[in-house]
Amino acid sequence: MVRKQPSRADAALIAAARERGAAPTPTQLERWRAAGLLSRNEQHGAGQGRGSVSTVPADALNLVVWLSAHARPGRRPADLALEAFGAGLPVPEPTVRGAWLAAAAPRLDALLEPEEGADRSDWIADIAQEVAAKHSGKSVLLPQRIREIDARIGAAGIPFVLPELAPFDKGTYETEPYTSRDFLTMAVSAALGGISELSEGDLAAVARAMVPSGAAVPVASMLEYPDEGPKLADINDGHGLTLLPAGDARADLNRIVTKASLAQLRAAWLAVDDMHRWAVSLCDTVEAELDALAVGEPLPECPGLQQWFLGIAFGSNRLLVRQALLEPTPSMTARTSTAVMLLFLATGMSRLRVMVPGSQFELLSVLLPPFLYQLAELVVADLPASLRPADSA
Repeated sequence: MVRKQPSRADAALIAAARERGAAPTPTQLERWRAAGLLSRNEQHGAGQGRGSVSTVPADALNLVVWLSAHARPGRRPADLALEAFGAGLPVPEPTVRGAWLAAAAPRLDALLEPEEGADRSDWIADIAQEVAAKHSGKSVLLPQRIREIDARIGAAGIPFVLPELAPFDKGTYETEPYTSRDFLTMAVSAALGGISELSEGDLAAVARAMVPSGAAVPVASMLEYPDEGPKLADINDGHGLTLLPAGDARADLNRIVTKASLAQLRAAWLAVDDMHRWAVSLCDTVEAELDALAVGEPLPECPGLQQWFLGIAFGSNRLLVRQALLEPTPSMTARTSTAVMLLFLATGMSRLRVMVPGSQFELLSVLLPPFLYQLAELVVADLPASLRPADSA
């Protein structure tokens, strides 16, 4: 088939790319536009009845040079879109959001919605059990490096029950060991049913399973013995928005991704790299401190061990280290899924500041790793003025 000659705008774009060492063809430009990776040229009237002329969108040259280097047979357009977007290139927004939304609401095997009139809770339980039975053998609760560091801390005679935190943990009433299958069952139930399919006890069991035996875990104790405090499912903003998803969590994740600004999405994407660097650096620091203690070297401060124990006490940091070590080189889809998780956590913190005003949120800068704190601050800064917490004004 005879192809028409490229427009003047495309010819100029190809020539400029060749000056940068790239060699795109007119066919490639057509293919990238059809895949949503490259915006189409803008049409403008030539004036005085002379028809129209096309111009290349701003910054298209950088994207074309990048695509020439990275696009190859077998690479999915969605993966290219995500990687180029993360690099700060002008990928069309609908393509970017589509790839993010696909990661926010992944398919769970051949998941089918329940039949009309069927009990959704029973359906969720069946699906969770099925997925857990299929994948539990491939999953671990804690990566080996975390377990080894915990073992070294215990062997060094450092107690996991910190005196400052001991009064805030009443002890667990759970007696059954928590397994990777239990974790997967809980994760799938939470994804399909939100907080309505979980109890505070379920979440407490996860918090205790993620830490060394006998550690003081105030967060788990608060969940197991809520006293007069509000249940997690009841924390809301008074306008129908709950702190944790009340139903299918994928719908909430879709909503978060849809409403997030491109700046937030890019920040969450970059935060995945920061999370991996932070997790590895934390492990390196703790191991170096343990090496020094083992040879009797005096250490007036142990910032690594302090952060390690914060993760044990409050849970979220521990889960982030776990995630980073389990996927040191994530695929594009896995990386985006992790970025969605980080954006979910940051959004939850911004919601909490609105729903529970007056709490000591100034401590977040100390308790959270820098990448998550910065992402949470970005989310808060982008909230409408009516929803922005007073302490961020």
